[in-house]
Amino acid sequence: MIKKIDQKIFFALYNFTVSHELISKLAVFITKFSSKFFSLIYFAVGGWLIYNNDSRLKNYVLVPAVVYLLVKSIPTLFNRRRPFAEFNLKSLVNQRQDHSFPSTHTASSLIISLAVLNFSLELGVFMIFLAVLTALSRIMVGVHYPTDIVGGWLFAFVIYFLSLMFLF
Repeated sequence: MIKKIDQKIFFALYNFTVSHELISKLAVFITKFSSKFFSLIYFAVGGWLIYNNDSRLKNYVLVPAVVYLLVKSIPTLFNRRRPFAEFNLKSLVNQRQDHSFPSTHTASSLIISLAVLNFSLELGVFMIFLAVLTALSRIMVGVHYPTDIVGGWLFAFVIYFLSLMFLF
């Protein structure tokens, strides 16, 4: 049942995207440049923490690193093909036909947003909004199922809340 819902949501978003040129271009732009944006903000805040000799730097670096390593190791357990490969669709971005679960882009964008939220409410909330757009774009361009997104978010949230309980 979840698989059918997952596919239904995927095809609704993907088909909507490929049938609207402007939406397609926007989804491609977001998915291509979001990782660069989140990396830039992550390193800028990290640099600011180093410059201010802030003791929170260790946790700021550690928590996103744990999430990244976790979501990079999980695909070996779940050999789930990407939707464009599974259904022989055109991916709107260049993407390897490797594993799709969980989404590294969405997990990373969310955990970086949450890490920044600890230092700046306004910037953190804005970044969470952009993380949601990133997640949607990953489905819209054909490289992830909705459950890949939810899986990435769950890993990010669990590690984040554990870090709040034990590190901060």
